Amino acid sequence: MTDRAISQTNTRRIASPRFTLSAIYRNWKARRQVKKLQDRDDRILDDIGVTRDEIAWASHLPLSANAADELDRVAYRRRKEEQLKWL
Repeated sequence: MTDRAISQTNTRRIASPRFTLSAIYRNWKARRQVKKLQDRDDRILDDIGVTRDEIAWASHLPLSANAADELDRVAYRRRKEEQLKWL
């Protein structure tokens, strides 16, 4: 009985419209912040460690993905690959 109640509670939380709407809202805010980076100077973007192409890519992701998190992930991977070229 207890296992069934816990299982139903977890399923409801994941599938609830409130959870989905809050995630979409969070991702929408992150996308707005990413798009603001396009207005920055190239030197600032270089200091941050992202490129304009990466920003453009992240700003066009669907709202199911967090653009800021994805931008961080892609930029980190690119920087690591660039470091490996120098070794």
